[in-house]
Amino acid sequence: MGMVMGTIREETPQFKNHGAVAGLQCREYAPYWVAKISSDAYPELKTENEFMNTAFRSLAKYIGVFSTPQNESRKQGSQETIAMTAPVVMTSSEKIAMTAPVVMEESKTMSFILPSKYIEASEEPPKPLDARVRLEKIPGRVALVSTFSGFSSPEKARPHMKECVARIREASAVEFVIDEMTKEPKWEFFGYNPPFTLPWCRTNEVAIYLKEIPPALILAN
Repeated sequence: MGMVMGTIREETPQFKNHGAVAGLQCREYAPYWVAKISSDAYPELKTENEFMNTAFRSLAKYIGVFSTPQNESRKQGSQETIAMTAPVVMTSSEKIAMTAPVVMEESKTMSFILPSKYIEASEEPPKPLDARVRLEKIPGRVALVSTFSGFSSPEKARPHMKECVARIREASAVEFVIDEMTKEPKWEFFGYNPPFTLPWCRTNEVAIYLKEIPPALILAN
């Protein structure tokens, strides 16, 4: 019942709250490890939903959600079950929809954030047995985050992200991290709930990355 009602019991990323800009919370995230997979690994998949479902299963197998974990512990040389965390992170490049269904024209990535114990112990997470699953250590970074409910996805959240960017630019002189491909502010979609969570109980977030904490927030604190 808790998950249906949107209760989040999983570990979530650690961050400091530095206040708000244009209604978005300014978060300074601590470093963390992710297991990630790119749509480039599945050239046969054509839509966002196909990729999201397939990538989720592959990452879930890596951490051991369904059965024996598809990984190799760096300490024992055996499999290690890894706790599920939240959110699931999605990145998506800009694309132009010309047909229905929408066909993916740019690379997408899904990431599972791995438990903080690997950062705290200065250890690498278990090695994936599936070559399509890659590990990456994400450094500490700053983001302006908007939280909202309902069923969403990177493509559904894109208009909301653009609206947030416009509000931020109007409210404050901030330095965005720029995506090298799109030349637009870099952003990610965070989804916190399983598919069966009620729409109005779901937690979604758009995180728009900044080069630094806005000076006005530093002075305010």
